Amino acid sequence: MMTVGLFEAKTKLSELCEQVAKRREPVVVTRRGRPLVRIEPVGPGKGMSSSVWDARSAWEKKHGPLREEFEAPKRARQTWRNPLDY
Repeated sequence: MMTVGLFEAKTKLSELCEQVAKRREPVVVTRRGRPLVRIEPVGPGKGMSSSVWDARSAWEKKHGPLREEFEAPKRARQTWRNPLDY
């Protein structure tokens, strides 16, 4: 795991964040040589599914189809609704 000093992290934060997202490896930010925080990637990485549907499909490929009968919800894109609108 890579470590970076706090001053360098402040001056190059955007570059550091891009690097963490690209490499999928966390970075520890230190102050005076002591670990302070860790910056780590968010979301699926390589080999990880991007949705529950992809995860289910991967599970069924590995273990076989689910035995219990149930109706799965339709696969649809959710839209955001402002809760303050009536």
